[in-house]
Amino acid sequence: MRTIKTFFILLLAFSIMSCSLVNTAYNNAPALIAWRLDHYFNFSEAQKAKLKPALQDLHAWHRKNELPRYVSLLDEIHDDLNHDISAQTACQRIESIKLNVQTLQTKIIPIIVDVAETLSDKQLQHLQKKLEKRNQEWKEEWWQETAEEQQEVRLEKSTDFAEKVYGDLNEKQINLLKQAIAKSDIDPAITYSEILRRDEDTLTILKALRDPSLSNEQKWQLVRAGFDRMQTSPNPAYQAYIDKVTQQTCETIAALQATTTVKQRLHAQQWAENYKTQFTHLQSK
Repeated sequence: MRTIKTFFILLLAFSIMSCSLVNTAYNNAPALIAWRLDHYFNFSEAQKAKLKPALQDLHAWHRKNELPRYVSLLDEIHDDLNHDISAQTACQRIESIKLNVQTLQTKIIPIIVDVAETLSDKQLQHLQKKLEKRNQEWKEEWWQETAEEQQEVRLEKSTDFAEKVYGDLNEKQINLLKQAIAKSDIDPAITYSEILRRDEDTLTILKALRDPSLSNEQKWQLVRAGFDRMQTSPNPAYQAYIDKVTQQTCETIAALQATTTVKQRLHAQQWAENYKTQFTHLQSK
């Protein structure tokens, strides 16, 4: 269900935005999500009209029910940033984010079912072409010709994000990230294979949802099963791989946190506090 994942990205990506953009982006989330989905499906006016109120209702639910959960998670992260943490704690925070995603997945199932019933063959072909283009862009961004080039890209991205949280990193900290990336089991070929599997799964599910002989419950089950396969891949080799990479990521987060100075920790706590303030304010809109 990779295309539907766009939905989550637009709702959850605020953590890497500047705080000044969070308010505007969140308050316009229904329109942004509709625009992004239209990019993939080229909706008709009737489909857009059907999608608009569903996204507005979802947004209202998310504001009331999910933003408080984000604030609670940010409270935990704020506390974490004041002291050394274990890899287990870092993994627990990642798991909390996954649980938030799962809750959102369940909530959007009826929207997916309702819209998918109206999709034409031409729209599914349009989607397939968009996915192929997106896959090529992913390869250009993440799958460089040599392992050294791949590591350089990952180091640059990791450093950029870490410095959003902590402020400027010192040479020792950058070397820590560099060494962790060099030892990491990340393999773009394995990841790309899973991307293709998810794309095929998405297209298969969307085609099946157009079958008028299926009940709504059967359609819901199809989508739910697709989301389950996103959480736990049916490819055991990939699942073992991503579990290992996630553990390595948690270990790197804990190791980096252990090297931070008082100034960096204060910067990081202010970073978390800024987002907490934004999400708290957005609840009352």
